[in-house]
Amino acid sequence: MAYISTSDVKMIREALKVEFPKYRFSVSKGSGGLSVNVAVVKGPNNLLADIGETWDGAGYQDINHYHTNMYGEHQGFFDKVVRVIKTAPSRQWYDKSDAMIDYFDTAFYMHVSVGKYGKPYEMVA
Repeated sequence: MAYISTSDVKMIREALKVEFPKYRFSVSKGSGGLSVNVAVVKGPNNLLADIGETWDGAGYQDINHYHTNMYGEHQGFFDKVVRVIKTAPSRQWYDKSDAMIDYFDTAFYMHVSVGKYGKPYEMVA
């Protein structure tokens, strides 16, 4: 059953700080403890100009962590972010889901974004 603890969220936050010292992340536990929400809120690259924005001028974009190849030169960055999310918690991440038979079994769900609603991504030099 999908669940992530507060301590696992903290481990992800700390691992992202170590792996990406030039970036700032917002890492929070999703409602009900089923997911972790990771947003890149500040960094040296103009990620939104390169990958586009969902809403014109909103300052954020959700990232499809299953298809990071859509983000061109930033694919490696997002692959590393997802790897950290999967490996930092104390328990092994897994996904034994099978949508064909409507069976969902994963350690926890993840949501990755550049910027957040109400807090746009900020590029710093």
